[in-house]
Amino acid sequence: MVSNITIGAARPAPSFTPVFVAIDRQLLAAEGLNATIKYRANAKDLLTGEVDFLASGHGHVEFVKGSDIRMVCGHSTRGGAHVLVVRPEIGDIKNLKHVLVAAEQNVFELRNILAHYGIDLDTSGIKLTMVDGSHPKQFEALQRGEGDGATLGAPWWMYAVKEGYKNMGSGDDFGHGLPGSGIYVAAQKLRENPDQVSRFVKAYVKTIKYCKENVSETLQTITKYSADWGVNNLEVAKMAYDSAAPYWNPAVDPAAIDRLLRVTSEKLGKPTVPAEKFLELRFLQSALREAA
Repeated sequence: MVSNITIGAARPAPSFTPVFVAIDRQLLAAEGLNATIKYRANAKDLLTGEVDFLASGHGHVEFVKGSDIRMVCGHSTRGGAHVLVVRPEIGDIKNLKHVLVAAEQNVFELRNILAHYGIDLDTSGIKLTMVDGSHPKQFEALQRGEGDGATLGAPWWMYAVKEGYKNMGSGDDFGHGLPGSGIYVAAQKLRENPDQVSRFVKAYVKTIKYCKENVSETLQTITKYSADWGVNNLEVAKMAYDSAAPYWNPAVDPAAIDRLLRVTSEKLGKPTVPAEKFLELRFLQSALREAA
């Protein structure tokens, strides 16, 4: 029996390539799942049924805030992939006064990057401006002369470096990013339709393996889905792939997720909830055994 599902993602960025490949290369279809994608999706869309599955790096935040969602498999082990780029005329990074960011996660990463250079973001006086529209809009704002720097994802930090901006590193370069990027579902779906979740996770495990073993086909899919995000040729797709693909992994480290939940709870002033309340890994464990 074929089921129609909708997968949520924040944007058509190459970091979501496994989702694109799962749809484009018929890996979900092989499990009886007819999938479409919805951008600008979040945990609320899971809870309302607007999307069935959500690929996100922020699900743990929504869980700590009270959303009844669960992580069913991993997406990436990298927790801080955004790069701080600064104008060449800044010279010493201690002259940084104004940074453009696109999400709260960027602030967490920026804090790690600046700490490497001996700068405490919270006491530095650095102004942060949240730019709606994410990385392309951040880059456009930089080009208009706004801000001294920005936290950009691929391929936009690559474009910035080509234009002469300085790469000051990523959150993962200088701090433990605590991987929280994964696939999330509503707890209600787990109760009401576990078979659909099982089929999705099985397909996703196969998808990440496919992405790593079939590079040419994966690059073609990136250019198809991420063209509107600035990935308009295979050369750019390969650069984006090389920066992200080594970290794609469906497996989940419960200890790392437990630390992530503790850090997030402390930051938000919420009670700490153990990882076992957040993780539902039975389908993943089964899929990994089958794929071995």
